[in-house]
Amino acid sequence: FWLKGSACALYPSPLTCPRFLLFGLTMAKSKNHTGHNQIYKNHRNGIKKTRRSKKLKIDGNMNCKFVRNCKAVNKGMQCSAEEQEAKKQAQREAQKELEGKMQAANEERRAFLLAEREKAKKPKK
Repeated sequence: FWLKGSACALYPSPLTCPRFLLFGLTMAKSKNHTGHNQIYKNHRNGIKKTRRSKKLKIDGNMNCKFVRNCKAVNKGMQCSAEEQEAKKQAQREAQKELEGKMQAANEERRAFLLAEREKAKKPKK
């Protein structure tokens, strides 16, 4: 018989032995995992940052109070075409006014820098 004096002596074939079925007769596996070459493979195309979505996701783990407020605001912003055109016109006028202020500030700054440059060119006595 193939295994005398053991618990498996009751089974005629080693394939039907419960020990074989549980543990098998193969050698124990010595290595489970290796990270060899993985860093190289990952860096071949570069490690890239994930792309952030351009649109804000309302669903998910967002604060429900904030979502409710957003819906109310968007509903309140709905208006007729005439009102919308009036808002756009007011916005254009405000933008023109702001650009005028910015241009005046830039000219003032440029004049100041030119004056400073002239002072620096004059030799000190």
